[in-house]
Amino acid sequence: MKTHKFVAPTMKEAIARIKEELGEDALIIRSERVKVGGPMNRIRPEMIEVTAARAEEVKDEAQVGPEFAETLDRTMSRTSAQSRPAVPDFQLGQISDEVRRLRDDLADLGKLLKSSQMDKMPRELAAAWQRLGESGVNDQWAADLAQDALLRLDPNELVSAPVVENYLISRIARAVRPAPQMTARPNRSYVLVAVGSPGAGKTTLLQKLASDPAAFGKRRIGLISLDTHRMAAVEQLRAFARIAGLPLEVVFRPDQIAAAVQKLGRNEIILVDTPGCAPDDGEKLRGLSEFLNALNADEIHLVLNSTTRDDEMIHAGRRYREIGLTHLSFTHTDESLRHGYLLNIARSAERPIAWLSRGQGFVGCIERFTPEHLRRWIAMEHAVDVAAPALTEIKRTETVR
Repeated sequence: MKTHKFVAPTMKEAIARIKEELGEDALIIRSERVKVGGPMNRIRPEMIEVTAARAEEVKDEAQVGPEFAETLDRTMSRTSAQSRPAVPDFQLGQISDEVRRLRDDLADLGKLLKSSQMDKMPRELAAAWQRLGESGVNDQWAADLAQDALLRLDPNELVSAPVVENYLISRIARAVRPAPQMTARPNRSYVLVAVGSPGAGKTTLLQKLASDPAAFGKRRIGLISLDTHRMAAVEQLRAFARIAGLPLEVVFRPDQIAAAVQKLGRNEIILVDTPGCAPDDGEKLRGLSEFLNALNADEIHLVLNSTTRDDEMIHAGRRYREIGLTHLSFTHTDESLRHGYLLNIARSAERPIAWLSRGQGFVGCIERFTPEHLRRWIAMEHAVDVAAPALTEIKRTETVR
């Protein structure tokens, strides 16, 4: 593959020259900052040096399977050896932040991961990548994961379905985490609050948490309802509390929170139900925030209906982060056709997933999210030990080449 070097004061100018001389589809191989001028020139301006190639020349060298990976590996090794210590290790397809910001204007290596180029990838990686998309994982994220595997795994690993699948799952697990187990608070109750849009299933989720031995059913539980705007919600929780033999406090104003918490103080856990609040209802969000500040909650769970459109759930996650969101919990998971969408939500919200609720029953219909759900949700049939620290490729590929 014939490469060309371009030196310019800024990345924008370098890209303009690349497009002019090599065409709109030219590919960036690497970039770095360099000093120009002779050794006698004490004031040596710093410039951007970009190595690029014509798209057709790169595609000609893209071989199927291990051979392509070996080519990439050699290119990466040369790049690492030539880089100065102060410059990050620019791997093929993983260049500077400045280039990433101009990603839409560049025809970088990611173009090889378009559907039309799937036949140029190792069969096992292409199959795993396709399953990511079919499960609902965001297209760009799936492409980035496949590209990362292509760059980091050895040629002999790229033809092993279990290794490829475990590697992809390990990378997803870095962005989508299970919530840690609850840590009891000495001398005070542990407060867990459920928030979310109307109809998300907050009240039912709390009832399952209070009833199911797999959740908090064996602990001393107290209930607080803030959902006084909808009398049916209070009555639903009141009826449940009476049948379950649990104490319930109904709170109308933030200044009543302290007294309610004190009354329930002998309970190990206090579960708090809140009124439904649409993500863009700024007034209600501010009012809810006042209650949350008074509660000083240990966990604030955004409860999301799994059948809701993923872009709406992503938007809700962003809005609720503004008022202290700590966890995500999903309801109606038995009605969702593709669970990969839920991974997109957790990745965007940057919050761990805690509980998964299904069906209408109170017992046997709730479970904690675990790494095992990753394998099931994206149908990685060969990945058998996703939770093992043993995804040894992480340790190996993080080693400096």
